[in-house]
Amino acid sequence: MRWLALDHGTKRIGLAFSDELEILASPFEVWANEGPVLDRLARLCKDEGAQALVIGLPRHKDGAESATAPLARALATDLSSRTNLPFLMWDEHLSSAEAERLLAQRGVKPDKRKALLDAAAAAVILADLLETRRAKGLAVGSFGPV
Repeated sequence: MRWLALDHGTKRIGLAFSDELEILASPFEVWANEGPVLDRLARLCKDEGAQALVIGLPRHKDGAESATAPLARALATDLSSRTNLPFLMWDEHLSSAEAERLLAQRGVKPDKRKALLDAAAAAVILADLLETRRAKGLAVGSFGPV
């Protein structure tokens, strides 16, 4: 199943895709969160053959949802309605910190990291989902509770 992951922010949206075998989570792009974003996302889902969506759910350290969680949920619901794709909300706590660490580890210079960070964070969210699915023995191509 080809997943599209979204790291939703008030200013930017990070995008990442999996391969159809659910092995790799690859950063795709970072988009400004302005204008007809839903239309662009729906078109991207079709063009890239997305089969399911995973949207990062912002949480605090204590596990409580952050103030921006309703915006992420609304994006998920609206995009799912437009595309008829199933979606999962996935805890994104510390995904940006992990993405920052991975970019630094790969030698990406600090001045270049900001432009890549949101897509890398979406890939971290997606990688966590894929790893959890494998650990639970969920079949590739299936969509079910994780």
